Amino acid sequence: MVKSVGQTYGGSTLALVGPIDFGDNNAISMKVFSNRVDAPVLFKLEGTTPIEVSAKTTVANEWEELTFSFAGLTDLEFTAITIIYDLGVMGDGSADFTLLFDDIVFTTAMTGGVAIPIDFESSELTYTFSDFAGGAATVIDNPQSSGINTSTKVVQLIKNDGEVFGGSTLALSGAIDFGDNNAIKMKVFSNRVDAPVLFKLEGPAPVEVSGMTTVANEWEELTFSFAGLTGGTYTGITIIYDLGTVGDGSENFTLLFDDIDFTTITGGLTLPIDFESTELTYSFSDFAGGVATVIDNPQSSGTNTSTKVVQLIKNAGEVFGGSTLALGGALDFGDNNGIKMKVFSNRVDAPVLFKLEGPAPVEVTARTTVANEWEELTFSFAGLTGGTYTGITIIYDLGVMGDGSADFTLLFDDIDYTTITGGVSLPIDFESTDLTYSFSDFEGGVATVIDNAQSSGINTSAKVGQMVKNAGAVFGGSTLALGGAIDFGDNAIITMKVLANRVGAPVLFKLEGPAPVEVSVSTTVANEWEELSFDFTGSTGGTYTGITLIYDLGVVGDGSADFTLLFDDIQFPTPLSVVDVKELGVKYYPNPVMDVMTISAQDDIETVRIFNLNGQQVFAQKLNTKQSEINLSNLATGTYFMQVSIGGKEGAATIIKQ
Repeated sequence: MVKSVGQTYGGSTLALVGPIDFGDNNAISMKVFSNRVDAPVLFKLEGTTPIEVSAKTTVANEWEELTFSFAGLTDLEFTAITIIYDLGVMGDGSADFTLLFDDIVFTTAMTGGVAIPIDFESSELTYTFSDFAGGAATVIDNPQSSGINTSTKVVQLIKNDGEVFGGSTLALSGAIDFGDNNAIKMKVFSNRVDAPVLFKLEGPAPVEVSGMTTVANEWEELTFSFAGLTGGTYTGITIIYDLGTVGDGSENFTLLFDDIDFTTITGGLTLPIDFESTELTYSFSDFAGGVATVIDNPQSSGTNTSTKVVQLIKNAGEVFGGSTLALGGALDFGDNNGIKMKVFSNRVDAPVLFKLEGPAPVEVTARTTVANEWEELTFSFAGLTGGTYTGITIIYDLGVMGDGSADFTLLFDDIDYTTITGGVSLPIDFESTDLTYSFSDFEGGVATVIDNAQSSGINTSAKVGQMVKNAGAVFGGSTLALGGAIDFGDNAIITMKVLANRVGAPVLFKLEGPAPVEVSVSTTVANEWEELSFDFTGSTGGTYTGITLIYDLGVVGDGSADFTLLFDDIQFPTPLSVVDVKELGVKYYPNPVMDVMTISAQDDIETVRIFNLNGQQVFAQKLNTKQSEINLSNLATGTYFMQVSIGGKEGAATIIKQ
């Protein structure tokens, strides 16, 4: 494995012929040869729920055997192995970034080992930390033996210059067993107050909770609530200090921690939340420039004359700066399907992202409709209320860098359940004057409903969606919120009419939910409407409550016509009567075909589509002519279905590719 210049996560994936069968084993061993000590080797099992474990080399310039524990995870289905050498560091193709590996086999050697409680005192256990993105964790002699922690050994986590999420992961020998507990406590020592400490449990569905230091230069015990999440399988602990800020390796980015143990939390924060209590602790974990605090209501008027509110200021940092409010347990929606929240902003059309944190986090965005007065925004989680959510994240104006001014200050209050009826659902034609088409733009993408300026061909409707991709990130786009989960019924394909000024422009269609899925299809004509088909075969059982569109993913837009896409009529395809192509007068040859097939008819052939045996579209071409040659050389050998459109009728035939 040679890691050349590319991404810091450069590696390679080995496909397996079938799912891994661990049998009675709980780990995998692999022989490696590296030219340096302490080089991290990430071993990832790919599947529906991928998991990864890291180990570090202990010798240089000789073979050794590393062991990767998957205790508690062996029942999952894995069909590939990914190896990444020195994750978080850019390779250069030299010997320093060359790893030899061999003999990947099962083992049962991982018995006993590191498990909670962890005090880092053992001379027999190996505390294996996998550092990433500038974080470096080591077990050291306690340099601050005082107060509540006079133990001999502690862990020192230094956050060096790297990424804002630099930290380290401690591998456990097996899955965590919470028993009757619902939280984990840990002693920490920091040189500053209000420094966020993220505690993440790693596994198939990782979860994370943040706590803030409350004292400086003395030991204290932080508690991290995992109420409602204790049934998950977790085999590692990740610690990130001051998430959202790049470290510099100084004392300001050095955290000592020790004595990780179970505990039980009772009571705590839950909906409804009005921020008025003097007994509850409103624990916000700020990140990437966002700062949230409970303050006296500076805008006591209109619909909100309460005493206390939260002020969220988005300072310079990252475009996703915000804050997370920890809850005392999992949300219970009951018969509700939405959450409402009062907000006060100094501008109209400012996006407010409301995210529920948990093993499968979900997020919904709403926009302000008034300036300089309180209003109530509603966030629909229809179809998603069965998830386990133990935190609320608020991000103001996602995709834009804050500056700490009034333009990036949001007040919010009175978070409570509500019930939403109706809303946007498929089919979507953008014609309704009663529905609100709520788009959440990001990274330079801007979507709006406009009058159809290209009323022609297959789309003469009055209203359409327009997506303009301005300068920003290569993945700039917009998300359309739905009123509930998509019901595919017997369908697997979603169609959408589009108009672009160029051929071969990729249109990414993403279904948002706990496990989002995406399909990309390229335009085949320029300056006229066409209908694209997005095949979600195998994914129709998921819960999806939003549609994201990204035009020309991978390229930065410039706001010009080249980066403007019109779209309309998002729907399931209308069933058509399909006949044999011979009934439409279609001739095609040769069949079987090697490379090029000739197809002809008495009337103009509008389109030719080819599907594999799984129903996935693998070829599409607009012809609008009576005879044409189609190049099928890129198709794999096998049997396919060909669908031909003529005069609004559909004909089908079976073809064989040699």
